[in-house]
Amino acid sequence: MKLLGTIHDLLERHLASIGEEDVRQDALRYLRGLKSLLATPVYLTPRNVILLEDHVSQRVERAVAVIRSRQIADARRVHQSAVGVFGWDNYDDFD
Repeated sequence: MKLLGTIHDLLERHLASIGEEDVRQDALRYLRGLKSLLATPVYLTPRNVILLEDHVSQRVERAVAVIRSRQIADARRVHQSAVGVFGWDNYDDFD
């Protein structure tokens, strides 16, 4: 795209020096085409490259999953210790 931008700028500067109208019109058509190309967004990411946003969101999702797993494990430990402290581990008492 840099090359197209350079060609565009050079042609735009050279346009004033073109004396023949048909050549000038051809140059103007080419210049308009270059302007259109330069205005088009180009995505140069290969298919095997992970975009930064995707990579960051995947890392965030993994971190959230790890934190949730740790919180669930902590809750289980607290629950099991409460069951042990209050003697609720003997389910025969509830019959």
